[in-house]
Amino acid sequence: MKVVGYFFLLFVLFTSCDKQKQTARQLEGTWELTSYRMKDTEGLSAYATGTGEMHFSACSETPIKCTYQFNASLTLPGLPLTQIIEQGTFEMIEKGDYMTVKKLDGAGSELGSFTYRILVLTKTDLELEYPDNLGNYITIIFRR
Repeated sequence: MKVVGYFFLLFVLFTSCDKQKQTARQLEGTWELTSYRMKDTEGLSAYATGTGEMHFSACSETPIKCTYQFNASLTLPGLPLTQIIEQGTFEMIEKGDYMTVKKLDGAGSELGSFTYRILVLTKTDLELEYPDNLGNYITIIFRR
């Protein structure tokens, strides 16, 4: 009975890792920004206008290292133009449904980290969501 339990545990671990690798592979490439929404703590949404793209590199195998770059110019109603220029690393977590992103400066020092929830990921569509440090939820939609 113990042997069956060990095999089941190994099966679960291997399928989880495979799902994370598969998701990282699906993210690879450049995604064009199509929508940016900020939902505040009261449930009100504001949509930004602008352009941008996010690029995910292929992950190396040993050690697993995945990198990303995000560049966008956005204007939210009532706010000045916002430039988003980020680069860093990401790691797939929770069976590929989330990814932890570490923002890095040009010298490679960590500026902060946060977790994206992957709402949609197909060959042509990507939808990410994350809470900012003010309690707002940001939803970003990309198309390949």
